[in-house]
Amino acid sequence: MSLSINLSFLLTKPTGTTTYALNLLPHLQPLNSILLTSQSFPDYNCYQTPPNLTSEQGLKGHLRRLLWTQFQLPKIYQNLKSQLLFSPIPEAPLYTNCRFIVTAFDMIPLRFPNRLSPLTTYHKYYTPEVFKQAEHIICISESTANDIIQFYQIPSHKITPILLAGDNSHFQFLNLPTR
Repeated sequence: MSLSINLSFLLTKPTGTTTYALNLLPHLQPLNSILLTSQSFPDYNCYQTPPNLTSEQGLKGHLRRLLWTQFQLPKIYQNLKSQLLFSPIPEAPLYTNCRFIVTAFDMIPLRFPNRLSPLTTYHKYYTPEVFKQAEHIICISESTANDIIQFYQIPSHKITPILLAGDNSHFQFLNLPTR
């Protein structure tokens, strides 16, 4: 199967979603997938994306990425003869022939809405369409899974919670003396 992984959102200074995606890569490498990214990953097959599609460019970067995702990504998907797209964030081309799996993090903008926040609008109007059209949704907790079911009426069989975990190469029990 030909798998493409949309990493167009990766930040140069990693925060939550970038760290999550980067930590997934070694586990996805055996699938010989194609990374859609503006960054360099020498041990991976990469397809170059524009570098200005991230939150590092502010709201304009987010909007450019959403437009790129909707209008350019389906063409790339077809040209690469992809059979599945994985997006480690809840973004994917809508109303296209692209089959996709996304990751969902939390629904805080729906639990605590702020009508002036772009994130509330994003989670209220865009995200539900992504979830409805996704082949499957990975989420980071049972709570997020329950929120997706409650807020978006997505059937539970489309959702798999995979809990985040610590990286043993960075976090270890030190067995220090106690006081």
